[in-house]
Amino acid sequence: MILHIMGSGLRGVRSFTKEEIDILEKCESIFVDSYTSIFPESFQKDFRDLTGKDLIFLTRESIESFSFLKDMAENVALIVSGDPFMSTTHFSILKECRNLGIKVKIYENASIIGTIPGRTGLSPYRTGMVVSIPKIEENFIPVSPLKKILENRKNRLHTTILIDLRDGKNLSGYEVRDIIERMMEKSGESGIMEMPSIIIERAGWPEERASLNRLGDNLNRDLMSPYAIVIPSEPDYNELENMKIVFGEESIERIFGII
Repeated sequence: MILHIMGSGLRGVRSFTKEEIDILEKCESIFVDSYTSIFPESFQKDFRDLTGKDLIFLTRESIESFSFLKDMAENVALIVSGDPFMSTTHFSILKECRNLGIKVKIYENASIIGTIPGRTGLSPYRTGMVVSIPKIEENFIPVSPLKKILENRKNRLHTTILIDLRDGKNLSGYEVRDIIERMMEKSGESGIMEMPSIIIERAGWPEERASLNRLGDNLNRDLMSPYAIVIPSEPDYNELENMKIVFGEESIERIFGII
């Protein structure tokens, strides 16, 4: 028994390699992680057109209980958007496969983390801790995401922010703005909304867009899911030159005050 864990990259079926397509055509069952991943709306149809096969979309319960691993066929695939091991959930699956004696083959692919330099002009060597913005409750308002952002900036490192999901989509920009404001109120921190930010929407999709603005302004609008946020530290000379190419000199002067 082999579980093939495959990343679908950023472009849906267009990101699959020939090797992956050959393997998918031989798999008895093909599962899709629809709990931690966001796929293009046409993914299921495009996949059927490409391989002639249907997909089985897994719920949170199916993934966390590992029920899809029970009575597994000889060759099974699990497709994850982006790169398969950007989420700790998939390490849990890897561990369970080892407990069950199931062989695993991993097929890496592009992720939003590796895409950021080309979309922003920022150096990957100056990237700090990745931060996640979760859904909050009245009795659950964590402040650790803000502390990580501030710690990264203190160390002159950029911050990549990933956004929690609801109903298969990222939380809206308005929701994220409210969550961060609630975190600021609880922690006593201030000034987060005035920080420079870049929002990358639908990276690799036809309608891809990257926007440079103050964080509060960037979040105060409708955003296309999936999206991620980057909080730049003070860019160095080379990064500023790169960012001028991406966003234009006028935007750089407006946000950073320098040309």
